[in-house]
Amino acid sequence: MTPTKLLIGQIAIVFAIVLLGVWAATQWCAHMPAFQEQLGAPWFVAAGWPIYEPWKLLEWWSQFDAYAPEVFDKAGMLAGTSGFMGCAAAIAGSLWRARQRGLVTTYGSSRWAATREIEKAGLFQPEGVFLGKLKDRYLRHDGPEHVMAFAPTRSGKGVGLVVPTLLSWSGSAVIHDFKGENWQLSSGWRSRFSHCLLFNPTDPRSAATTRCWRYAKVRTRFAMSKTSPTF
Repeated sequence: MTPTKLLIGQIAIVFAIVLLGVWAATQWCAHMPAFQEQLGAPWFVAAGWPIYEPWKLLEWWSQFDAYAPEVFDKAGMLAGTSGFMGCAAAIAGSLWRARQRGLVTTYGSSRWAATREIEKAGLFQPEGVFLGKLKDRYLRHDGPEHVMAFAPTRSGKGVGLVVPTLLSWSGSAVIHDFKGENWQLSSGWRSRFSHCLLFNPTDPRSAATTRCWRYAKVRTRFAMSKTSPTF
């Protein structure tokens, strides 16, 4: 909401409070003398109750104050109270508008989440993809949504997010580990409760490469046995 709309809304609320207060004082003042005819014709009748214009109180006050001063004094206090309430609403609205200035989203609305917002998002889970730490509580995501970490090279994505996730993730995982660091740091631990396979065609330790090498050795031996002379 723009500041102009906030200001217009604030003015409308203050005006409504004052108007309703004066109107209530007018109706109370008319009710005390039992809606006598000397007050004039009502504006309209609702559910059997005569409803007068809000400003009628000022007219009656100037004409009949001498006949019922206590009634008009109390009605004036009621109307004055609405004025004070309107001032209080104006001050509260000004403070609220000043607070809203710090939440301007002209250049985006990104900000750090509060603790209650993190709880509502369900990030204080006992397991899941490791996201970080807030004070003494870990942040994990355990849902169907995707998680993307975007940061410069050598900024700690691996040791801060990937490795902790691999050390705590109990489900299956496929890791694109070009440097081999994640395999070295987590395969030993994960092999205790899961079956770990290294796939790297250029590495003799690779699961598929080992089989290929064994097959190549068998073919070589077979070829040598067919071509070797027999004595």
